[in-house]
Amino acid sequence: MKQLAVGVIGAGNMGIHHIRNYYYHPKVQFVGVVDRDAKKLSDIQNNFPVDVFSDYNAIIDQVDAVSIVTPTSTHFQIAKECLLRGKHVLLEKPMTSNMQEAEELLELAEKNKVVLAIGHIERFNPVIGELQHVLQGNRPLFIDIHRESPYDSRIFDTDVISDLMIHDIDLLCYLLDDPIDVKSGYGIQVRSNASDLVNVQLVTTGGTLINITTSRITQQKIRQWRIIFNESLVEADLLERKLQIMRKTSVEMELLSNKTEIKYRQDQLVEKVLVPHYEPLQMEINDFIDSILNGRPPLVSAVEGIKVLALIEQLKRKMVQTSRYFNALEAQTI
Repeated sequence: MKQLAVGVIGAGNMGIHHIRNYYYHPKVQFVGVVDRDAKKLSDIQNNFPVDVFSDYNAIIDQVDAVSIVTPTSTHFQIAKECLLRGKHVLLEKPMTSNMQEAEELLELAEKNKVVLAIGHIERFNPVIGELQHVLQGNRPLFIDIHRESPYDSRIFDTDVISDLMIHDIDLLCYLLDDPIDVKSGYGIQVRSNASDLVNVQLVTTGGTLINITTSRITQQKIRQWRIIFNESLVEADLLERKLQIMRKTSVEMELLSNKTEIKYRQDQLVEKVLVPHYEPLQMEINDFIDSILNGRPPLVSAVEGIKVLALIEQLKRKMVQTSRYFNALEAQTI
């Protein structure tokens, strides 16, 4: 069986999970890890007997493919060098800092005939696979999305839109057939110099209203979608991996017991969808490896990564026009 030589550039919190999945992958010869932090590399070697490097240029010629799991501001330069040297790339989201960089990477991937996959990991969430079946042929009236997390000081080079909301923007582009337009957006700066809490309103050309609230200052981790149809409500919990459908019904029964009349009415039927359990990152890496070995596009291609970036940039422009940013660092706390 042919094995691909693979390396990981970036040994942070997400990079560690890439390393683990590649290390145990039957179709991968894991070459090594790149990071500028010597302690991180030492910790990796304590768990995996692999080579480590402080400069990504040292590993590029030893591999067929790489995962780039570094801060967003470094994505373009590292990915560009890998693509120029004919290497397949799995690039963590967001793809790049701007559309111009993303389009240049796509052009390089096509020119060098290599795979450029984008790490929108929620595409591989098992709930999304089931939700896709539910949405098939059905147009929602309204979608309400909450993605909230506690503050993480490790995220220093991007706002909450590119950090967290981008997951839901990608899922909307993936799940809905209609183009999406940004109507308004409001952001608050609390713990950083960028928006830490954002609420936006979108609408599709088919008339579906969408509300997204995204926060990285909430003292609870939340990943929830509520989708309203004409005669049903779908609730999806992407964190707990739960999906249920509530439908309107009108079942009436009359029971007689000891000559006493008992009436029963059921107004709602709840269907709990059986959601399979698997690791989304493992599925994402399997898809990346399979796309290379079989010469097919990955599930999340650079073209789709650019589509998401375009909507993100539209949103940020709209927020500049409609939002009043304020810093709540000195706000009274409870």
